[in-house]
Order: sequence, then structure tokens, then C-alpha cells
Amino acid sequence: MTSSDFDVEFFERKLYTLKDSQESIQGLSAWCLERRQHHKKIVATWLQVLKKVKVEHRLTLFYLANDVIQYSKRKNFEFVESWGTTLQRATTMVRDEKVKHRILRIFKIWDQRQIYDEEFLADLSGLISAAPKKKLEPQPAGPPEEFQAALLISTMRSCATLEQATDARLRDLRESNIDIESAEELRASLKDRRRVEDAEKEIDLVARNVENYVRAIEAELRERRQVLELLEQADQFYETQRGEVKIVTNAYRNFGSRVKNLKKKLDELLPTFVSPIPSPDVNAPSPSPDSDIELPGDEAQVTNNQSGLIDVAPPSLYGSYPHEYDALPVPAPEMVQGNETTDFTNNFPSFMGGNVDFSNMVRSSNTHIIS
Repeated sequence: MTSSDFDVEFFERKLYTLKDSQESIQGLSAWCLERRQHHKKIVATWLQVLKKVKVEHRLTLFYLANDVIQYSKRKNFEFVESWGTTLQRATTMVRDEKVKHRILRIFKIWDQRQIYDEEFLADLSGLISAAPKKKLEPQPAGPPEEFQAALLISTMRSCATLEQATDARLRDLRESNIDIESAEELRASLKDRRRVEDAEKEIDLVARNVENYVRAIEAELRERRQVLELLEQADQFYETQRGEVKIVTNAYRNFGSRVKNLKKKLDELLPTFVSPIPSPDVNAPSPSPDSDIELPGDEAQVTNNQSGLIDVAPPSLYGSYPHEYDALPVPAPEMVQGNETTDFTNNFPSFMGGNVDFSNMVRSSNTHIIS
């Protein structure tokens, strides 16, 4: 057998004969680790054997899984993830009081050594405590994956139809004129030859009615047996569904408890938080539409306007002033008495730093144009 092959039957025999001893468990654990490329087949076979053995041997199989998983966690092997996908189903098989506390001990060790995350292990602990069984029941045959309720309904309707047919055959039998219970009277009537043919016809009719009645009863009985079989399957299927619903309900209940505990801790910390923006008083008056709201900076603007100064600041590229720019007040131009003129060009300084006589420039340009 090459290294790429994996003998499932051989591994099953090893699992069945596994002993609850350190030497036996570590030996089979090393065997599994050597064939870690078949980790999926190993885990699947382990789960199938777990379903078939007694509860005491299931604990031994969990010890094997624990040894392989912890070693794989240190070496970063695939067994940790592969076994994690089947642990939820396997946990529901070890809820017996004989092994329950030891399985919980394994989960506690996994939590301390951070084999799996805390939430996953909390769900496993919830599953093992969901529906404890005081007595181990023999594992019945696996229920159908999905029960066909429509087949049960149609079979029951067919059974009702056959029951009506049986009643009709019974009425036909009772309506027969011949009294087959009185054999003496029947033999006496047969002595008369004229009655022989009529009696023969009546006997044939009764015989056919009896045969029809018997066949109707047999058909009805077969249909009733099928109804009973389907009802047993339905009971097994819905009982399994009920158990799974209990498991899910318990898991959600544990999750809700953790959420409540977290909410309780947050409520305890909530009074220590300081709101950055205090809420206004509920009795504070609201401003009316006609009220004049004073904005910050209005007083400074009024003061500057009263002093006769004009705030001049260059606009930015997008039409607004930068925050770091400090506008400098520039005095308004003064009117010189005695030399009052309507020519405003002499009142502006040149950007070169000197005064430019705009009036002379205007006269020279006009003279040039006239000439």
C-alpha cells in the first residue's frame, strides 16, 4: 500500500480496539500524525466510529482527539481545523453523566492553551449541557435526512379509500339471500333438482363476494401497515428535529446570557463617560422668529466701523479669507482743504512707492490724440 492510500477499515479496527491507556492513545495519535495528509478521512472515520461505540469508549476516542489536536496546534497541522468542524456533532454524543465532566475538562484545557477560541468552546459546553441523558439508549438506525410528509398524507387517503371499498364488499356479502351458516338447510334445498341450479348460482355469488371481501381486507391491511411504518419514521424524524432545536435554543440562550453580561458591564461604565457637548436644559426658551441673535465678533465689527477704518484683506483663490490672515486697517483718504478738486486721481499713491500725477498723464495723452 503506497503512502497516498489510506485504509479506512484498518483505521476503524484500530479505533475499536483502542484502550484507555496513555501508551495506546499516544501510539495511535502518532500513527494519525504520520498520515496527516489524510486528515479529513481520519476525522470522518473517527466520527463514524464514535456513533457506534459505547459511551465509555467515546471518552477514549475524545482522549485520542485531544492528543492529536494539541500536538497539531503546536506544529500548525490541519487536524485542528478538521476536527473543529465535527466537534459540535460529536459533543452531542457524550452528554452522559458518566463522561460529561471529563469532556468538560478537555474543553477547559483547550481554553487555557488557546487551542480554540473562547466563543467556540462556550458553544461546545452549552451543547454538552443541553439535554443530559441519565441512561444511555441504544443507537437506533439513522433517521431519514428528510421526512416526506406528502407520502404519509397520500397513503392515509389511500387507506381511507380502501376502507370504504372493504365496507362495500361487506355489504354485498350481507345482502346475499343464501344462508351459508345453516348447512342442513342448504343440503335439504339441494335435494330438489329444480333448486340445484339456483343454489349453485347463489353459492358462486356468495363465494365471489367473500373472495372480494377478503382481497379488500388484505389490501387495506397492507396500506395500514405502510401508514404505521411512515408514522414511526415521522416520530423518529421529528424527535430528532426536536433534539436539534433544543440544542440550537440552548446555544442561543447561552449567547443571550453573554450579551446580557456585556450589557451589564457597559451600563456600569456608562456613568463614567463624559459627554463632550452638554445637552441644553429642557426648560431653556427657544428663539422666536423675530428675535435678533447676536453672533460672536459683531461688537468688534461695530467698533471698527465707528472708528472710520476699513478692513482690507486680499481674498483667497476660492473667494474666502484664510484663517491665519490678519486684516490690517487702512485709513480712508482725507480731503485737503484749500486745494479741493473733483479730480480724484491725485489722491492715490503709486504702487511703486511714489505719487504719480495722473492729471498730467491725462493731459499729455489728450494732446497727443488731437495732434
